[in-house]
Amino acid sequence: MSSLISNAELKSELEAILPSCNTLTIVSAFMTQPATRWLSSLISDNKPKVQLVGRFSPFDFIKGSSDLNALRDCINKGYTVKALTNLHAKIYQIDEDTIFNGSANLTGKGLALVDISNLEACIKVQSCEGSKSFITKIVNSAYELSAETIDDMENYISKIERTDSSELQMAWPEDIISQSKDIFISDFPLSAPGDFVKEYEVNPSLPFAQIENVRDDFELASELFKKSKAYRWLVKQIIENKSDRDLGFGQVSRLLHDALEDDPAPYRQQVKDLQVNLYSYLRLYVKDEIEIYTPGRKSEIIRLVKNNLL
Repeated sequence: MSSLISNAELKSELEAILPSCNTLTIVSAFMTQPATRWLSSLISDNKPKVQLVGRFSPFDFIKGSSDLNALRDCINKGYTVKALTNLHAKIYQIDEDTIFNGSANLTGKGLALVDISNLEACIKVQSCEGSKSFITKIVNSAYELSAETIDDMENYISKIERTDSSELQMAWPEDIISQSKDIFISDFPLSAPGDFVKEYEVNPSLPFAQIENVRDDFELASELFKKSKAYRWLVKQIIENKSDRDLGFGQVSRLLHDALEDDPAPYRQQVKDLQVNLYSYLRLYVKDEIEIYTPGRKSEIIRLVKNNLL
């Protein structure tokens, strides 16, 4: 039976395993230079295949949660570095056989590499096909960064840091990092507008965490909602609807359940809850673009009311 270990114990385990590993995949929301330099010192001789996937939102670099120079170093060493902006997982996979999963980021504090560190916990498990598939899915969903991309990210951050709205810059422009076309639960609202959600505090780069963060500015919140992957997905479903009728609640539920890429797949009720939350945002922010109506006592129907969406 596996047991919990601290981040100090994780550090010791990795120091014993990594010098002889052949492949290494690290999924970590945050990454900083003390940890990436420590990592490179352990694997410099055997030169394994290394893949790193992080969240890497603009806000992460502005606040110092991640470090562009750390990513630049890793790319220069030949590591594959990828961004997945809804990421919150922390996974260390060595040679596809051993997995450490827990709360420790690839940072100085996360791995107890500095004097004042976080108290983290993780578990060591033997890999199985399901775990391998899950990690592969994360890696394949992420956007690969190049040295040129890092330069573009740095230039973009330097511009928004000079504005008063830097904390709102959670997402990259499409010409820097294209969003994954896959959709996940985290792309959708986890509650109705105005409700408290703990996950939004933990991961402020989530799209609806951003919207809630600026909800006092109606125009900005509306703009962010209209740019969200959830809203754009819904509009696409309405436009591509081949039936003679507008889309009913049940139809949208089925489409959403089939489209979500989360593993394991969400239960139908969870999908319906996400949909109810999304419809609440529709009523608040896009009454000029989408109409929700209920004919008689039947389920809610949605349709476009703005021609420029077509």
